[in-house]
Amino acid sequence: MEPKLDPSISFSSLRPLQVAGGLSGVTLFLAVVLPLPVMVAYLGVLASALLGLTIATLQATRSTENQPRQLQTLMTLSRDPEISLAHDAIATGLEQIAQQRDPIYRRLALQRIQAMSEQCALLARGTIEFPSTESWRVVYEELLRCPGLHLYRSVAYVESAHYWQDGPGQQSTRLNLELQDAGVVSIERTAIIADHLWPESSLFPTEPLHEWLEEQHRHGIWIRLVRESELGTETDLLTDFGIYGSRAVGMQLADPAGRTIRFVLSFDFEKVRQAEAQWSRLAVYATSYKDLLDQQH
Repeated sequence: MEPKLDPSISFSSLRPLQVAGGLSGVTLFLAVVLPLPVMVAYLGVLASALLGLTIATLQATRSTENQPRQLQTLMTLSRDPEISLAHDAIATGLEQIAQQRDPIYRRLALQRIQAMSEQCALLARGTIEFPSTESWRVVYEELLRCPGLHLYRSVAYVESAHYWQDGPGQQSTRLNLELQDAGVVSIERTAIIADHLWPESSLFPTEPLHEWLEEQHRHGIWIRLVRESELGTETDLLTDFGIYGSRAVGMQLADPAGRTIRFVLSFDFEKVRQAEAQWSRLAVYATSYKDLLDQQH
């Protein structure tokens, strides 16, 4: 009966130091029993074999150098069930797209995939864009009502007397008043007013803008005002944004009629820090609404 090898023993289970030690022992033994010419030939063969093995190992390593990163990515995603599920769905879709050969289809599909890739990169930087007023108002309320938010600072760049006077704008104003009255959030607002809406000869801006500001003041919202022309060359301050505690900053882009057309929300702490610095710079130029009321008497 032929002896059977233990299946638990294989070459791959041997450690490098064990192999090196065994090979060294064989070489020393042969050095004693073999003639010098044969020993030299043996060493030459051994060196050639080791060199070939080294080259093969390097080539195998180079051909698979991206696999550790891909494997690490999959392992990282697997720790988040929701992201992992989305990744699987996207991967399945890409696999199906790759099987299509129609050139027009592939061109259109690749354009959409590129747009998705850019959107994903934007999301990875903590930034989310909302193309419509309705979509961002929902998130706006969610942020203001979220537990732990105690301070909301808003800069309103007012170029139209109808700023925040449409349906969504009035809804946002009522939300601000509700939260301020309930003591849930402390709200501060700096309004940058276009000169034609706040003439030098007038103590207050024109209506209905003045009433919008007065209502907020009556509910305890801290209001500060600054004329657009008073900012001089610091045109980078002419922006419309809100700072939600230290959690996020939102940039609002409006049309000439004062209606929001796009909203960009960023959870990047550096963007929040920049917005806070801009808020502080505006404070240098602004006058509190309370001080204007004191001048009235």
